[in-house]
Amino acid sequence: MLNLEALKTAVAGEFFLREELSRHSVKKVDALADIIIKPAGRKDLAKILALLDEAGYPHVVINQKGRVIFPDRRFHGAVVITDLKI
Repeated sequence: MLNLEALKTAVAGEFFLREELSRHSVKKVDALADIIIKPAGRKDLAKILALLDEAGYPHVVINQKGRVIFPDRRFHGAVVITDLKI
């Protein structure tokens, strides 16, 4: 199970709960995410992905230009938004 407070403490990025992706400059995506995470850098991104994997929490990584289609216009999990090259 994901401990959101522990995740927030472990990383320096920004966190948003139950928000539309369009409010975060994500183009071509019309969906609501349970959690939106914007990592502060590469190390932050690595920590976030490791913690989400460890918790078994569903997640997807997209950039602001990405096109992602969610089946029911909602992603039940964390959306990590970054323009970092991975």
